[in-house]
Amino acid sequence: MNDSTLLASPLYGLRTWSVLRDEGIERLAGTQNETAWPVGGAWLEAACAEHPDHGAPAPACHCGIHALHPSRAAARRVLAPRGAIPGIVEGQGAVELHLDGFRAERARPYALMVAPGRNARLVARLAAAYDAEVVEVDGPDAILGWCRERGLGLTPAVVAEVLGSDRLTEAKSRTRRRRRRDALRFAAVAAVVALALGVGLLATGDPGDRELSGRAGPANVR
Repeated sequence: MNDSTLLASPLYGLRTWSVLRDEGIERLAGTQNETAWPVGGAWLEAACAEHPDHGAPAPACHCGIHALHPSRAAARRVLAPRGAIPGIVEGQGAVELHLDGFRAERARPYALMVAPGRNARLVARLAAAYDAEVVEVDGPDAILGWCRERGLGLTPAVVAEVLGSDRLTEAKSRTRRRRRRDALRFAAVAAVVALALGVGLLATGDPGDRELSGRAGPANVR
């Protein structure tokens, strides 16, 4: 099977959007860039900013429109950013399939989610502009249940079958390597912060009275 697969039917996944505001007009945009998604149910066509000579999505690249397969971990992930709009995206065309999600050639918002404490009126306005459904959820399980009831997204079993044993093993290996790299980066940052704090304490801390012993007996010095 090729790395990029042309799907006969749409593929659904979880993702988040940021909100662009320009002279009172609100639009959804990717969280990593400021490209506004087209409204009215139109498709956003992916393009590679780093390598415009190849189509998106391309193997060994990060281009394409990203989404996560519905899972409890993915649902927690999209609900975590307070300033972002979580939802379900509909992907179509060539798709680069991964263990935890996919990158699509084109996509459009399918549903936008309202969680407790979020701006329900903003979500309603955006959903109307994008011809998307509004889904009220109270946590990750509600997102996962909503997707499962409607058959949206690929299950782990289907992903494993599509990827095949060799690619599945390779994908798991890449995931483990990525997690190890992330853990090492976190440990390195924590070590630098701890060292900086330690140096700061040594430089600014007041040692107070210290007792030294000499021939004349103990003495307090500062």
